[in-house]
Amino acid sequence: MREKARRLIRALCNIDEVYYLNEAKKKVSDAELCVMYALDDGKPHSQREISREWLVAKTSVNTIVKRWEKEGLVTMVPIPGRRREMHICLTDAGRSYARQFLGFLYRAEDRALEKTLEQYSDSFIEVIEFFGASLKEAFDEEGECGENGSGSD
Repeated sequence: MREKARRLIRALCNIDEVYYLNEAKKKVSDAELCVMYALDDGKPHSQREISREWLVAKTSVNTIVKRWEKEGLVTMVPIPGRRREMHICLTDAGRSYARQFLGFLYRAEDRALEKTLEQYSDSFIEVIEFFGASLKEAFDEEGECGENGSGSD
């Protein structure tokens, strides 16, 4: 079981590495890429949602959004019933920038996914989602027990 877990985690790290190396080529931070990727789905998102779903520090999201707002790439729209929270939306210029910037990434993802789907069904996505949820649950269950550092059970 341990070796299978290591293989899976190494595979996930390899995926992260591919994104990281391409971010460096495009001269953007991981946080900027995550925020742009999140916003490019055409739906409004709050800074809190982006921070939580994409694991980007709230301060980083805030800094990026403020800069992009000044550059005319995003607009802020009040969320009804929420005092200080705003939805972030790409402007036309922001959508154009995102398409130009993320185009290479989407094309690479599409090619890799197409190749993967030729060999495996798309259920592998559900499997990875299930593993992620199960791993979170297992970590949550460890709670205090995981803090003793024994690593045995």
